[in-house]
Amino acid sequence: MKKVLLGSTALIAAGVFAVPAMAQSAAPGKQPQPLRLGIGGYFQAYGVYVSQPDGVGEYGQNRREFDIKREAEIFFTGSVKLDNGLTVGAQVELEAEVCSDQIDESYLWFEGGWGKLILGSENSAGYLLSVGPPSVDGNFDGLDPNYRIINGLGSGALNRAGEAWLVNISGDSEKFTYISPRFAGFQVGVSYTPDNSEEATAGQVRAKGGSFAGMPSNKQSDSSVARWEDVIAVGVNYTNRFGPVSLAISGSYERGSLSGCVVAASCAAYDDRETWGAYAKVGFSGFEVGGGYWEDDNGLRGKNKSKAWGGGVTYGVGPFVVGASYLNSQRQMPGLDDDKMQRVLVGGRYTYGPGMDLRASVQWYGLESDRTRPTADGDSWAFVLGTTVSF
Repeated sequence: MKKVLLGSTALIAAGVFAVPAMAQSAAPGKQPQPLRLGIGGYFQAYGVYVSQPDGVGEYGQNRREFDIKREAEIFFTGSVKLDNGLTVGAQVELEAEVCSDQIDESYLWFEGGWGKLILGSENSAGYLLSVGPPSVDGNFDGLDPNYRIINGLGSGALNRAGEAWLVNISGDSEKFTYISPRFAGFQVGVSYTPDNSEEATAGQVRAKGGSFAGMPSNKQSDSSVARWEDVIAVGVNYTNRFGPVSLAISGSYERGSLSGCVVAASCAAYDDRETWGAYAKVGFSGFEVGGGYWEDDNGLRGKNKSKAWGGGVTYGVGPFVVGASYLNSQRQMPGLDDDKMQRVLVGGRYTYGPGMDLRASVQWYGLESDRTRPTADGDSWAFVLGTTVSF
């Protein structure tokens, strides 16, 4: 299997280096225009009021009820179409705040009639081709929410059911991704990631020491954070219109092999990791209705699977969109009852300018866990008002 992966990677790499050469020779005597980057991005700011169980030993104990949540990124992005029809582009996403991953995503891409090739730190093909549920505010109930506002959703003794609509094993780790042209409504994509440690955050990639440290180790020295290598992700979607009705369907699959361990016993609880998901959405007369389902074995041996299902509906007229969504997720816990979470979000948004939205929602979270871990139980309410500005 690894030989097949390495051979495929070599072919992709050869294509990456061959494409610029083709571009330079496409128009003899005429220099192509250079690639220039512009600036884009977004800024989000929310006022959030949360009511959660705050008794002694409960997950909301000693937690504030009101806070300001924000997220912002600056994009350096651009593309140029060459005389031979090839389009070359680049994008670098800078976190507009202090964090451990200051550069969020950074990649180069090539596109033509044959499809699109992406090289660098970007999400997988399974993520990029997933259609996502109808949502009034994807920052809280989208494919990959930006915010976690309930303290009971976490790790350790807290509830480990997830609040996202999609599992992305490889994240923003360095990868090759190929996405095909759309044909008869269908589009497919595949990604290969050597290892799923994101740049400068943890594990093998931090140990690389940049471009001057040779090749990275294929073993992990401890079990504090499991890592997977040779990650393959596949995505497919179908979109079409039938008169006034729009239809979008997608499926994703991702699998990674557990990295070797310096001390074998430290990896005893871990295994190869596998996840898959399926989603659908229908639109008509201002309405969008859809839902999805995913499973993830978490790369752990024994009874440790996570799964989630749910759906949403939105209605839009002019600058207004209103809607609701529901998500039900579970995480198996060895020797304990499953961790469970339900989330209901009802809200709306108003577009007051180009790329500018005012958003409001009421959110309910119901957490349930084993009776031996009461800190992960209870109902919480959140009231959210904020704005998002894209530029």
